[in-house]
Amino acid sequence: MLTKQQVADSLKSRLTEVADRGRLFGQALKVRADMAAIRRRLRTSYAELGEEVYRRLQAGDMDGDHRLLTMKERIDGLKSEIHQRESDLRDIVHTGFRGDGGNNAGPDNNSGPVTSGQDSPGQ
Repeated sequence: MLTKQQVADSLKSRLTEVADRGRLFGQALKVRADMAAIRRRLRTSYAELGEEVYRRLQAGDMDGDHRLLTMKERIDGLKSEIHQRESDLRDIVHTGFRGDGGNNAGPDNNSGPVTSGQDSPGQ
């Protein structure tokens, strides 16, 4: 049978182990949080770099690089699509939702405003 002192010592050593594991876990979480923050700063830096390259492409300062020009055209097309979707959304908000008998009108089943397709890039 264990004495009171042996039980106390055993409990104390286990609590010390738990505390050490907790400290280790806390340090690991801090490192992971630091890594996430560094990754966010890296993504922001990449985005800033891309925006600067895009501005220079628009200004004509980087003519001659076919891949960059292709990417610029893709971005221009995406911006055009965003503007079209914003316009569609404004139309929906201003005209309200149609009550067409449970047809579930919405963007998922292409029952939104009809466009001619001339504004879409690559067509």
